[in-house]
Amino acid sequence: MRKAKPTGAYLLATVVLLLCSLPLAAQDPAHHAVAFGISAPLGDLAKLPQPLQYGFHEANPVHRVPKRSFGQVVDAVEQSSIASPAANYTIGANFLGVGNGFPGYSVPDAPPDTNMAVGDTQIVQWVNVSYTVCQKTSPFTCGPAIAGNALWSGLSGSPLCKTQNAGDIIAQWDVKAHRWLLTQNVFTSPYAVCVAISTSPDANGTYFLYQFSVPGNGFPDYPKWGIWPTDYGQAVNNFGPGGSGFLGPQVCVYNRKKMLAGDPTAEQICHQYTATEDGLLPADQDSSANPPAGQDHFFIGSVGDVDNAHLSLYAVHIKNLNDWSQGAIFTGDGNSQLISIASFNPACGNYGGACVPQKGVTDLLDSLGGRLMYRFAYFNERRGQHWLTNFDVAASGGQNGVRWMEIIAPQRKVNVSSLKVHQQGTYAPDGNWRWMGSVARDKVGNILVGYSESCGTTCSGGTPMFPSIFVAGRLPSDPLGTLEPEVLVVGGAGSQPDTSNRWGDYSSMRIDQDGCTFWYTTEYYKVTQSFDWSTQIASAKFANCQ
Repeated sequence: MRKAKPTGAYLLATVVLLLCSLPLAAQDPAHHAVAFGISAPLGDLAKLPQPLQYGFHEANPVHRVPKRSFGQVVDAVEQSSIASPAANYTIGANFLGVGNGFPGYSVPDAPPDTNMAVGDTQIVQWVNVSYTVCQKTSPFTCGPAIAGNALWSGLSGSPLCKTQNAGDIIAQWDVKAHRWLLTQNVFTSPYAVCVAISTSPDANGTYFLYQFSVPGNGFPDYPKWGIWPTDYGQAVNNFGPGGSGFLGPQVCVYNRKKMLAGDPTAEQICHQYTATEDGLLPADQDSSANPPAGQDHFFIGSVGDVDNAHLSLYAVHIKNLNDWSQGAIFTGDGNSQLISIASFNPACGNYGGACVPQKGVTDLLDSLGGRLMYRFAYFNERRGQHWLTNFDVAASGGQNGVRWMEIIAPQRKVNVSSLKVHQQGTYAPDGNWRWMGSVARDKVGNILVGYSESCGTTCSGGTPMFPSIFVAGRLPSDPLGTLEPEVLVVGGAGSQPDTSNRWGDYSSMRIDQDGCTFWYTTEYYKVTQSFDWSTQIASAKFANCQ
């Protein structure tokens, strides 16, 4: 029987089917900044009277995304003991950051959202509504704490960025441009994204100021930023107009080239993902070596949204770096690009909530175990590409442990599907609770994880512990998936009552421009009292890195 020739309709249907079988990719247009300006020198802003604080500002309740239970599993990568006799890293600098005890500062809010960036000669630490600039060499002097929104007072008109100061802040250092990126979102409708780019390597100098809109006018919760050669990337959890309900993560990329040049026409390109995903982190470049030419900006996230053995990957491809009006292509919608990880048990039994015990009080702390912890740190070296991240999981004793992982790809331009987990581990060497970590690596491959540690009535050794700051790391020669003995950064002298059980929300591990020195910051308490947190800034270094 002779076969009939395919008709035009048949061919069209075939093409549609083929397209539908490809990974999901969405093309999104560009939008320009809605306000622009240039700031006064930050050093001058620091001399101005800071606004008075009246009462305490407690952060909005955690915007949680419901997740399913997938049953208990055996964590095959849990590290329940320490094989190494001693740590190969030591603490260097160790000084007080913004918080209780910082000169001229009274804690006005909680949680502090502690994070920082490290530049050529300075550190910028930002804790929710205030930031400071510190020298990164002894005696590590810091300037006064400055109200965050004061930086945007040079914007034209009366934009939201200079009138609102709601926190959820990020400080970044552009390692290739030697410039600072300081950001915070406005959480009052119609919402906004506030971005400041320093005009020089001096954090106390002037800044190019931008205000961007939030497409769809959704509540832009928990913003996280990453620097890439092609763009500055931001991911938020979009809780809809007026916080009406979770719509999914929204990813935006910003024209890095124009923003560094102070071009008021700088664009953002945003994409709305689905409500089956959440908590994305953009890759954030630490190495002085760029990724291979043409490599897209990758994102990772969606803890527990598919199951307890995968995370979701995402990619952004800007169609023409010289003409952002052509838009960008976003992939990964609907958890369509997965990376396998060792199965885990969710922190606190249900991906977060108040479960972390403390010494001397019955109040429990929130672990935010349903999302990856900041950052998705990227390092490129001659043997390959490396991405690192972490999140909280439940260890076999019921306590939280830090699940850290190193993801690798060959030293060439790759698709996001080429990323593979090289090593991973759940650090739970005793019965203490470890949570809210941050991780990075140095130029020779050493890895360091910083985190909070606490325990209540039952602890390793039988002694309760106030929330304290520790780091734990590894040499490349150590067994895969293991960390050496932890090192104390600062021991807490109090626990946190009340404050809606919020703790930190995130911390920050950074690598210095020398490629060897790690810097870490997070919170602790000097005394048991509501709204009285302190923060610490510390450095650490491995003996084998010079």
